[in-house]
Amino acid sequence: MSQINIENRKKLKNPHTAGKRSFALVRSKLENDKETSDPLSAKEVFVATRKRKDRRSYKCSDEDITSKIAEIEEIEAQQNENGNESVDAFASVMGPEHLGRLRLYGRGVTRTSLREKVGFFESSSNTTNSLQKTEEKIQRMEEKIEEQKATIRQEVVADVLA
Repeated sequence: MSQINIENRKKLKNPHTAGKRSFALVRSKLENDKETSDPLSAKEVFVATRKRKDRRSYKCSDEDITSKIAEIEEIEAQQNENGNESVDAFASVMGPEHLGRLRLYGRGVTRTSLREKVGFFESSSNTTNSLQKTEEKIQRMEEKIEEQKATIRQEVVADVLA
């Protein structure tokens, strides 16, 4: 049995180095560490799940993984130069998704389940956005009121002195 598992692991093209950590945990950690609110790219998750500590090395060559990462970065750099982002760099390097599966999301995640989750978060993010807009509007109104109070005070002082 272990011999079969060894052979099956050798067939893997891009083995991850996340170990027991689920990809959901890796994604969550990356999102929390990220300074901007931009969504994570597939490249960021791919790199995070394929990197090794400096003192560790792969048993087999990792040239394929590093070349794919370099190729993805090259495509992204070209897109940034040209200003168009119509091509998904990760999908163009790694190939199309298999039916019913999503890369870099872990086991059991389907497009449908991801859409449901994203839909849930979109509604809460829309609520958050509308709340922020309302708060900004209130702030602007308070500033206008303060300006009007200042002008009224100036007019009253001018009337009293005259």
